[in-house]
Amino acid sequence: MENLSQKVILITGSTDGLGKLVAQRLAAKGATLLLHGRSPDKGLATLDEIHRLANNVRAQYYNADLSSLKEVRELGEKIIADQKRLDVLINNAGIGGGPRGNSKRELSKDGIELRFAVNYLSHFLLTYQLLPLLRASAPSRIINVSSIGQYPLDFKNLMLEKKYESFRAYRQSKLAQIMFTMDLYVLLFACVVYKIPGLPYAAFF
Repeated sequence: MENLSQKVILITGSTDGLGKLVAQRLAAKGATLLLHGRSPDKGLATLDEIHRLANNVRAQYYNADLSSLKEVRELGEKIIADQKRLDVLINNAGIGGGPRGNSKRELSKDGIELRFAVNYLSHFLLTYQLLPLLRASAPSRIINVSSIGQYPLDFKNLMLEKKYESFRAYRQSKLAQIMFTMDLYVLLFACVVYKIPGLPYAAFF
């Protein structure tokens, strides 16, 4: 098992599901974990679980609601202030599509279509905020957790004010995330990886 004792890893959405499982696996390998969630109670409970699984793990919890770009900025600022390095950024947090046919349109705290805001814009902003720290910690990695479910972006109806359907909103946010990953490759000319659940890792070199 690879030893990650010298690595600092940030996982957004690490109090539930895939993010929590990844945090547990990385804790077992000795990584320093920066956990993120939007519920302080769940965050502290996750920290306790991680410490029970790996007694010597170094872990810290950051709370932020990714539907608020203000809170995303504050999250980035806190991490930059607290951490001297960042080896891996795992952009995992997201909102699923919900039941098919759901036509109840939801907005973020900034008035943006909710899934586009959380699944794409929040990670776009956070990643660019943390790029200087990631570059200073090179070789570093950015992992965007995406989905096989995607939908073409209609720039005349990007916020889905017409014909809203939550699963379409989810899928277009995931396509935007993959396009962002490709843009990062062009910008950084490094290894940028995206993960589609159920499929192998895909990397651009």
